[in-house]
Amino acid sequence: MTKSQAGILVGMLAMASTFAGCGSGSYSPPPPPSIAIATSALANGAVGFAYSQTIQAQGGVAPFTWSVSTGSLPSGTTLGGGTNNSVTIAGTPDVVENSVTFTIQVTDTNKQTANQMYLVNIITPRTVTTQEVGQAPAGTIEIQGLSADVFNPAYWRRNALNWVPDVRAPMLSAQATGPYQNIYSPWPLEQNSGWLLFYGGWDGTDTPNDRVYKTTTADFYSFGGAAGTPPAPAMPNGQLVIDHGVFTHVNNMSVQQLADGSLHMICTTLVDNNSLDKPTYFSSPDAVTWNGTPEPYEAQLSDVVSIPNDPTYIGYDFNGGNVLLWDANTWVLYYSVGVYGAIGQVYRATGNAPPVFQQTGIALKTPHYANDVKVFEASGKTWYLMSLYVERTQTDPSPVTFSYSLSNDGKQFQPEQMLFALPQGAPDSFGVTPAFVTRAGHVLGVLYGANAQDLLSATDAIFARWLQKKVEVVDSTGNTVSAQGGYGPDRQWFAANGSGALVGTIRVFAEDGVTPLATGSIDLSSGKAYALTLQ
Repeated sequence: MTKSQAGILVGMLAMASTFAGCGSGSYSPPPPPSIAIATSALANGAVGFAYSQTIQAQGGVAPFTWSVSTGSLPSGTTLGGGTNNSVTIAGTPDVVENSVTFTIQVTDTNKQTANQMYLVNIITPRTVTTQEVGQAPAGTIEIQGLSADVFNPAYWRRNALNWVPDVRAPMLSAQATGPYQNIYSPWPLEQNSGWLLFYGGWDGTDTPNDRVYKTTTADFYSFGGAAGTPPAPAMPNGQLVIDHGVFTHVNNMSVQQLADGSLHMICTTLVDNNSLDKPTYFSSPDAVTWNGTPEPYEAQLSDVVSIPNDPTYIGYDFNGGNVLLWDANTWVLYYSVGVYGAIGQVYRATGNAPPVFQQTGIALKTPHYANDVKVFEASGKTWYLMSLYVERTQTDPSPVTFSYSLSNDGKQFQPEQMLFALPQGAPDSFGVTPAFVTRAGHVLGVLYGANAQDLLSATDAIFARWLQKKVEVVDSTGNTVSAQGGYGPDRQWFAANGSGALVGTIRVFAEDGVTPLATGSIDLSSGKAYALTLQ
C-alpha cells in the first residue's frame, strides 16, 4: 500500500466515524475472541513427591480468573496463579488416593467461561537405586538408564517433552581427508544391532557436490567401528553410497527398509544451479547394490520422481522436504513446497512402482518442510509423527525452530507444535533436516544438521537432542545440580562439585518432564558412571 492510498483510507475512516456519531450509521465492535482451556490432560501426581502442572487457556480477554468449579484438587496441592492465561497446580499430595477428579474453570474480563474436567491418578513414587557400572570423564558423573519409554501420544499432544542436547557439539563431524568438510541431513535407520546411519554432504571430498554416505553405530557413542572418546565427536568413517552423477547435488535422504531386507530411498537432487530440486528414488536389495549397480551408484535422470496428476510439481522447487513411507502395503511420498515455492504445502502421494507416484491431496498446510514420518501403535490407535523444519539465514533474526505434527490416518495432519528451538549464538544455531531416532516403538531423540554461521555455510555437522527422562538432583547443601547434557540416547552427565562427590536426593520424571516416577537418595563420585534403576 502506497502512502497516498493510506491517507485516503484514513480520511474515509474518519468520515465513517463522523457519520456514525450523527446517527447516519452504526458501528458494532467485533465480538471478543472465545475462550477455551487448551490443556486437555494432566500428569499424574505422586504421594510424597512434589507435583506441578500448568493449565493453559487460549482466546478470551485478560485479566483471567481461575477456580475449581467441581470436585477438589489432590490433597496437599493448591491452585496458584494470577490474572494471566495460565494457572499452576502445585504441591505435594499427602494422602493415598486412587484418583481425583475435578473441573477447572477460567473466566475472562467479559465474563466468558470455559471448563475442563481432569482426572489425576495419585500414585506412590518408586525408589531410585544406582549401581556403579563404569568410568566417566574427570569432574563428571554419568547416570544411565534415562532413555524415553514407549511412544506416549498424551505427552506429545500436550507438547510436554524433555529434550536434552548432546554434550558433544557436534555429535559427528565430517572427515578431514579433503578440502570440503560439510555433512548434514542425517537419517538413522533402525537395525537389529543398532542403526545404519545415512547422511549427506561433502564428507572430506575434493569437490563441493552433495553426496549420500553411510556409517554404522550401535549406540551413538562410536561410529563406523571407531571408538568414540567423549566428549570429542568421533569421525564417521563413512562409505559413499550415492554419488551425485548427472546432478549437482544428491542429499536429504529418507530411507525405508522392508521385511525382506530391501532398502528404498528418496533424495533431493539438483540437476544444475539453474534448475529446480526434485525428489529422486533409489533402491537396494542388500544395502550394497543400488539401482542394479554396486555402490557408489552414479545418480541418473531416470531416477527422478514423476507425479503426473500434480500440475504444480513440474514448475516448483522441492528442496529438502521429501519423506518416503511404506504404509498399508503401498508407498507413500510426502513432498513439500515451502518458502522457496511460496505455496506452503506438504503434499501426499502414493504409488506401487516408484519413482512414479500419484498425488492424493494435501497432508498439511505449512511453509515448513516435512523431513520424517514415523508410525506407532498406542492407546488403541495408529499415530503418525511428522518432523518439520524451516530454513533461515543470517538476514532473518528469528531463531530456528523444529516442529512436529500428529495424525491418526497419515492423510491429514494436525496443526504443528514446537519440537524445540535452537538457541542463537550456539554451535547449532542454523539447523535443518530433523530426523527421529527410534527403537522398538520408542522415540529416543532427533538428529539434525547445523552450524553456527548461516544456512549456506559449508561447515555443517550433525547434532543430537535426546528425548530422556528428566532428572532433578539436589545436593546435601540444598543446591540443584543441573544436567550438563545427554551423551547418547540413554545417558546424562552432571558436574561433580569440588569434593568430587555428589550426595543428596534425586527425583526422576517421565520424558514429558512433569510426570513423577521415582525419588531417592544418592551418593555418587566424580569420574564414575552409574546405572539408574526405578524400583
